[in-house]
Amino acid sequence: MTLGELENELALYVQDDSMVVHFKGWINNAILEIANDFALPALKLKDPTSLTITESDWLYDMPDTYMKNLYKCYDSNWDKVTISHALGDIDELDIDHDDTGDHVTHVAVRDNQIGVYPMAAESINLWFYELPTDLDASTDIPSCIPNQHHDRVIIPKVVVKAYHLLMDLSTQPPHQSLSWWMAKYRAGLYGELGGDIGMINCLARDKKVRRHGGSNPLP
Repeated sequence: MTLGELENELALYVQDDSMVVHFKGWINNAILEIANDFALPALKLKDPTSLTITESDWLYDMPDTYMKNLYKCYDSNWDKVTISHALGDIDELDIDHDDTGDHVTHVAVRDNQIGVYPMAAESINLWFYELPTDLDASTDIPSCIPNQHHDRVIIPKVVVKAYHLLMDLSTQPPHQSLSWWMAKYRAGLYGELGGDIGMINCLARDKKVRRHGGSNPLP
């Protein structure tokens, strides 16, 4: 579905024309939250992003396209770099942060910054989950989410997130119920008994999809 189609469907449930101006922002925020909650394959980099490192600094901003989960890193010589669990691990390697070398051997990410050890004059190669592209034009499509799940996942997510504004503006029951919309969102993600397969289970048919930071596969 396009942004315009998503906005038109949302308008079917929200009976207030003054809210239409917010639809695009709500839809983009919902997509961003879904992308943060789940490891969507379309956002997993296949080709690396380069980051220039110097011998004078150990802490850098991640690329603007970075969203989460640095999962692979190689130095400029295409040797694998160890990804440490916490930025404090870099402190333990060099508390003064003054060691230099020919190549970076360890990195760690906190929020949107990456620490390196040792400092080196090179470009390192990073693989991570990138930010979804904002939908701007009415013809833009949320390509990070499979097309068949757009209305089943994005629309309920928007309503749940904005429910405090929409609870008096929705159409007649059951659409006025927050629990109804939360159930619709869960069904869009995981499917329902006797119904269609959900987005996460659909993706997991070919590859296990994990909630970011979780330890168990999603159902």
